[in-house]
Amino acid sequence: MNNYQLLRIGMLIILLSGCNVFSTKTEEPPVKEAAPIKTTIDLSSEEKEKSEEPKVSDQPILIEAEIAAHTGDNENYFTYEGNVPLKIALVNTGTETFLYTFRHADNETIVAQGMLKSDESFNKVFDELPEGDYVLFCVVADEEPPADIKLKVKVELLNETV
Repeated sequence: MNNYQLLRIGMLIILLSGCNVFSTKTEEPPVKEAAPIKTTIDLSSEEKEKSEEPKVSDQPILIEAEIAAHTGDNENYFTYEGNVPLKIALVNTGTETFLYTFRHADNETIVAQGMLKSDESFNKVFDELPEGDYVLFCVVADEEPPADIKLKVKVELLNETV
């Protein structure tokens, strides 16, 4: 009886471990990886000239976001270190009209404010802002919060030559 219990326990272990007593071990040879394919594309002289033009997207971007605020308001903070022009771009991509305020965070001096209806935008370059922390605040214009607002925000530094 003792041998019978040991045999049952051994078979149970084999079954639970997923091993098959009658299986044979087969190894597949490793597959050789193909060498990477190198391709070269010959650009025409016109395309080469286009690719050598400076890109505007190389500028430092402080904020670049698509925002969907379900609470009816949104705040974006950033630090401006001065010496170069600052460009702010807002686009209302939603259906609700909202008010925006761009102000200095420390002393709450308002730099710009306005209202954007659906598909309207605000773009402005600020040349002489003092250094410091700034906040860009947007809130739904209607008195019925919470209403969804959707917007694109982009704040970037420009070259001094712009």
